[in-house]
Amino acid sequence: AMTPPNINSNNGNAISIHRSSSSTYAGQSSLPRLPIPKLEDTLDRFLAAVRALLTSSSHNDGDDTNINRDDDDDDDDATNKEMEECKKEIEKFLTIDGPMLQKLLVEYDEEGREDETAQQGSYVEEFWTDAYLTPDSSVVMNLNPFFVLEDGPDTNKSNSQTLRAASLCFSAIKFASSLKNESIVPDAFRGKPLCMDQFRALFGACRVPASSNKDNVSVNPESSHVVILENNQMYFFQALHPDGTVAVTEEDISEM
Repeated sequence: AMTPPNINSNNGNAISIHRSSSSTYAGQSSLPRLPIPKLEDTLDRFLAAVRALLTSSSHNDGDDTNINRDDDDDDDDATNKEMEECKKEIEKFLTIDGPMLQKLLVEYDEEGREDETAQQGSYVEEFWTDAYLTPDSSVVMNLNPFFVLEDGPDTNKSNSQTLRAASLCFSAIKFASSLKNESIVPDAFRGKPLCMDQFRALFGACRVPASSNKDNVSVNPESSHVVILENNQMYFFQALHPDGTVAVTEEDISEM
């Protein structure tokens, strides 16, 4: 879990964030690389996973008490045939295309290890990102996440949409300030640091569509404002000072 930053008031108008002893991105260079499994291990896992896609009635969860036993035998024969065909394709891949593709993947990962300016932190990162940025299907329906907020802990604010929105906005601004000043302690699991790289695109980021290629994610590190949409009108205010400190109070936001 993230440790909240130390926040001190400054003349009631700005909030300064003290840098923690461990910078947010300090452990990035020392993180271990994601290991590439052996080709044989990958194919073994593939064979185990593909069983769920076979057309055997034994995989159905419904009531099969009225299913004819002869039908079961036919399904089992079809399943066995599909499995044998799958095994043949796996063996074919293991001896022809597989080793070459595995070699290219290992070389791709080694290039990322040696190039300190490389964007990918692991061999899977670029492919994972492309899965979101390449499809032409509707982003809103197919890719965008959403979440539902619980009731706020402060009952005085939870009954007012304006006060609740101001509270959420102010908390987000404080978090953005902490990231800009790299004062958030890196996430860890069982004492080992986790990758914090995606936090760089948490604020001031925009997906830029491209007509002939995959879309791009553009991040403005100098982003310092918040946009409010109300009754089809857009308003904005400066939320951060140039040095990354918070430029407003929660009361300022609620009174806008």
